[in-house]
Order: sequence, then C-alpha cells, then structure tokens
Amino acid sequence: MPPTVVHAALGVILAAAALGAAFDRRAAVVALLAGAAPDLDAAVGLLAVPGGLPVPESTHGAVLHTLFIPGLAAAVLYADARRDRRVVDRLGPAGVRLAWVGVVVYAVAGIGLDLFNIATANPFWPVRDQFYAFVGGIVFTNQEFFAQSYVQFGKQGYAVYVGQQGGTAEFFVSSPLNPVRGPNGNSERVVDVVESGWQLLVLVSAPLVGWLAAHSDASAGAAAPSARDGSREAGTGTEADTAPTDD
Repeated sequence: MPPTVVHAALGVILAAAALGAAFDRRAAVVALLAGAAPDLDAAVGLLAVPGGLPVPESTHGAVLHTLFIPGLAAAVLYADARRDRRVVDRLGPAGVRLAWVGVVVYAVAGIGLDLFNIATANPFWPVRDQFYAFVGGIVFTNQEFFAQSYVQFGKQGYAVYVGQQGGTAEFFVSSPLNPVRGPNGNSERVVDVVESGWQLLVLVSAPLVGWLAAHSDASAGAAAPSARDGSREAGTGTEADTAPTDD
C-alpha cells in the first residue's frame, strides 16, 4: 500500500482544492487525519491473538477501508441538513463544509488510493469480503482505436475480472505492525515513507498547495483597496470639476 504519509498528503491537496482561501490549520489537520485514518485498521489485526478477540488477522485494508464508513457519514450529514440540522447548528456552515471535505478525503485519498492501485482494498467489507485492485490502462490505438485492461469479459458477455484478490481468509496485506500472517517472530518491520517518484511528488507538493490555497485571496485583497482608492480619487476629481464657483 502507499505509505500513510502519502495518503495524508493527498488529503491535504484535495482539501486545499475544495476549500481554497478557507483552507486553514484546522482544515489541514482534518485532511491529514481523514487521509491517514483508514490505515489504522492495521492495528486491529493485533487483536487476533490466541485468546483475543474473534477478528480476522488480515484486517489491514478491510475494516477501515470499507466504503460504508464514508457512505454512512455522508448519509448522516445529508439527512441532518434536510431535517434536524443539529450538526449544522453545532458546527456552523463552515464546519459542515469541512466535514463534507473530510468525508471526500477519507473516501478518495484514504480508500481510493489503495483501491485503484496494486495495494488493494476491501471496499464492501463486511457485507462482501473481497479485496480488489483496480489496475490497468486505457489506450487509443490506430488498430483497435479503444482498448482497456480494467475489466475482461467472458464468453457470455459478463465481467469476469475486476481485480479480485480474495477475502481476509486468503489474502493478507502486510503492515509494519503485522509484516507477515501468523507469529511474527523476527520478521523485519519496515515503515515506508515513499516508494516511488510520484509519491515523493505528492508529499512535497502538499504543503505548497495548502499554503497557496490559504493565501489565494491575499493578492485580491491587496488589489481591492487600490481599486477603491482609484475610484475614490476619480470621484473626487469629478466633484471638483463640477463644483459651482463664485464666478
């Protein structure tokens, strides 16, 4: 899976793009947490020890990577806006907008970055226990015109491949907490920061994009007084020209 810091960095970029000049420290914290939160399901697997809780050991990529979490949060926000408005009254319009951004960041940066990657995610757990990896390509050629490798079709015409990897019983996603299935022993625990060039680019770009978004109205705010001053001067000149004289 992409390192957690990359999820968090992409979350900051998405939040900055959505909020613009309203992006601030609070928004940055929410985006960081929402982007990184799904990876906390790696810790749930630690409970699957002899005599522990009856949870599958392969929880990483499943328990908190399910789309039911952001889906439920979105449903609560939508229903509250339509009826009770308790959340709106408590958080205010700005807080509700930030909450919606957090939901989007959780789904896109937290889950989507793994789902549309060889890393895989279990998006419908526990209703359907299946890891998916939507990897492939879309090309236009001078022979086939259009070709894609995301979905393959069987003889009856139905889709037979959408990157299924198996369920928690068959498929295991490693993490620094659980590097291997079963007793860890002396297994090496590696905490990745970046694994490729694009991840480094996302990580480096996040603080810059956030800063630019937060200060996006600075130039406009500086230019506005100048424009007002100019019009005021013009108005003053006009009044002087049209003022009555003793002559």
